[in-house]
Amino acid sequence: MECPKCKGTMALERFSDFFLVFYAWKCFNCGAMIDRTLSQNRRKSLAVRESETVVI
Repeated sequence: MECPKCKGTMALERFSDFFLVFYAWKCFNCGAMIDRTLSQNRRKSLAVRESETVVI
């Protein structure tokens, strides 16, 4: 996978704490992370922006 921020290489990593285990893509170069929640929220915010009409 290619990083959307710096175009570097991303790897899938496993993250966990006491209650939750999740996987996210992490960039080797800049450290940017993308997980399921982040990508869903970005899609929702882009959909809202596209549906808004600008009134002049």
